[in-house]
Formats: sequence, C-alpha cells, structure tokens
Amino acid sequence: MSETRQDTFTCPQCGEDGPIDLWTSINVSQDPDARRRVEDLSIFEWTCPNCGKTCLVLHPCLYHDMANEFMVWFAPDGEVQEGAEFSQLERYTLRTTSTPNEFREKVNILERHLDDRALELTKLILIMQLSRDNVDVVDVIFHSIDQNGQFVFVLVHPDGVEQYLRLPAATYQKLAHDVREYLFTPAHGFQTIDLNWAKESLELLKDM
Repeated sequence: MSETRQDTFTCPQCGEDGPIDLWTSINVSQDPDARRRVEDLSIFEWTCPNCGKTCLVLHPCLYHDMANEFMVWFAPDGEVQEGAEFSQLERYTLRTTSTPNEFREKVNILERHLDDRALELTKLILIMQLSRDNVDVVDVIFHSIDQNGQFVFVLVHPDGVEQYLRLPAATYQKLAHDVREYLFTPAHGFQTIDLNWAKESLELLKDM
C-alpha cells in the first residue's frame, strides 16, 4: 500500500516552517490516482500554509506497479535505500532514477512493457543526430506511441520550449533486438538505465 511520512519543511519564500506529508512509497495498483500525481509531479508539491507559495519538495520515493511487475526508485540524492534489493521478485524490472523527469518517464516506459535500455539508446542516437544538425536540446523524453505506431519524444530546448518529434518503431525495435542479443543487464537488484548507461552500451555495441 502507499505510505507517507510526516515532516516539516521550511518555505523558501517566507522562511516559515510548515507540515508536509512525504510520499515514501506508492502502490499504483492499490492507489490508481497516484499515477496521475506522479505524471504531473503533484506528488511532490507543497503549499506553504503561511504565504501560499507552492513548490516541489523532492524526496526519495518507491513506485510499485504490481500489475506490470516493476518498481522504480526516485532517489534525488542518488542513493537507493540499503536492503532494497527485492531479489525475491524475480520477474520484476527494478530501476533507479534521480530526476523528476526520469522518474515519470521510466514509469511511462515500463507500464507500456517497453525495453527502457533500447529507448535510452534510441534517445542517445536522436541527441547525436540533433547535434550534427546543430539543434541544441537539454533533454529528450519519451512521451507516447501514436496511432501509427511511431514513437513520440519531447525535445526540451535551452529556452524551455518543448517540441514533439516522431521516430519510426523500427529504430527502437532494432535496438531492442541488439540489447537482448548482445548486452547483459543484471536480473536482480535496482539498476540505473539512463543516458550514461546508453553511452557506455553504444560503445560496446560498436565493437561487436
């Protein structure tokens, strides 16, 4: 079940302390509305009772999807809680994330039963292509699959402007095949599969 922990938080605007409920664990199978709160990041929102300022308070949180058999740690400090191996959940996909966008993107990917390793490689290749075309982006985020089966990504530009870009499914499918055939990812314990992982893995694939 979903769990919260009560704490206090100091408002960055007025400096007053106020109570806050920190979501330490989310079981979306038992609390479906939590999925929406993760997507819009309201799970981390706090409103100061003194001045009314609303801000994001980032804290460690475990997302558990029983139906789709995955867990995602959001660890903004980069550290997963000790003892959180869950090795008994052999069929589960276990991932760690460190930014809000990574957190909600990873949930979006895994609940669609997509291979996040192949998607990170797809994003890296897309970023490399954009760089060759002199298009500057600060982030690329998987968004959805459209009615034609194309993969939709959000490009975030340095000025904050967002742009949608579509890629054919064949790009992802080829990389998914290569990942399954040539790359080893430990089955147990939480793994960090991000762009840094993709950069190292792409070099390995080039040598094969």
